[in-house]
Amino acid sequence: MTEEVPVNPTDILVLIAVSLGGGVLIASLILTPTLSTRFISTTFLSMTLLAFFLFLPVMGVRLFIDDWNDE
Repeated sequence: MTEEVPVNPTDILVLIAVSLGGGVLIASLILTPTLSTRFISTTFLSMTLLAFFLFLPVMGVRLFIDDWNDE
């Protein structure tokens, strides 16, 4: 498979939105939501992990939708 997959800006925006929402949700499950450095760092850690692990599934869904629209 030598086909290159372009990354669209909407892919990045979806990934950011899902990572932000999921990061806050995971941090809220781990700690009580307060405006503290511990909660903020837990949120950023959760967001980073989600962005890392969800990049390929988001791209896969986008490719599936593109193929489905082409048919």
